[in-house]
Amino acid sequence: MKIRVLGVCRFSLLVTDGFQTMPAVLADRRATLFDPARLAVRFHWFEHVLLPSVRAQSDPDFTLLVVTSDDLPEPFLARLCDLIAPVPQLELVQAPPLPHGVACSSALRARMDPEADVVAEFRLDDDDAVAFDYVRRVRSDFREYLAPLYEKRALVALDHCKGFVLTGIDGKADLHTVAAHLWTPALTLYMPPGHDRSLFDYPHHLLFRRMSVLSLQDSVMYVRGVHGFNDSGVAKRHLSEPIESGRARDWIANRFGIDLDAFSLGLGALHESAK
Repeated sequence: MKIRVLGVCRFSLLVTDGFQTMPAVLADRRATLFDPARLAVRFHWFEHVLLPSVRAQSDPDFTLLVVTSDDLPEPFLARLCDLIAPVPQLELVQAPPLPHGVACSSALRARMDPEADVVAEFRLDDDDAVAFDYVRRVRSDFREYLAPLYEKRALVALDHCKGFVLTGIDGKADLHTVAAHLWTPALTLYMPPGHDRSLFDYPHHLLFRRMSVLSLQDSVMYVRGVHGFNDSGVAKRHLSEPIESGRARDWIANRFGIDLDAFSLGLGALHESAK
């Protein structure tokens, strides 16, 4: 069985909807989105959190589309291209200002494999990460658990609900454990290659209304970032106390390939430069 694994990461994507905390006027939204201080933070998380986890995947057979704005200014576009170029699973997509779902769904549909038996779609923010075995589990968990459900109705979801939240507030990095129902990182939708919708057409927190969902909590499968430029209310969730620094360093390195010391050092430098 051929399973096509296809994901989207939005990086400073200017859209006409989809933001909870951005200005309503498009010109003001563009200015906020492309503010150099904001982009410095986004690049830091992208480079030190998301990219290591993508490079660390034990199953390299997947594609992650990095969807950004078609007018992302220089030198930021060149920097993004330089970061993406060495990773063969990453593909840059530039989109004009469109509704959020239209921009992302169009990118996914254009890269469907008609010869695949199943398409597995996922999404990551630029401050998220997935564990090194995520892509492998996308395939093996489907075959072991979800294939019978998929045969009955060709639309199912897999929710790896156990993960970490990495906070980067006031220049200090802390790692917390969390279990959350239907968060977007490590949430996978399975569908036929000819399906006329993508995961962006289904509100993630309401997936159980539209399809069968299996939640697994056997492994820590994602990192979600919390910092001063988040657009969602992650910080309001119930988190564990910060994990002791030595254990945090080992866990996040072993599961995600993330160098917590390098991340923390850069985070502190960003905080100092913003004063």
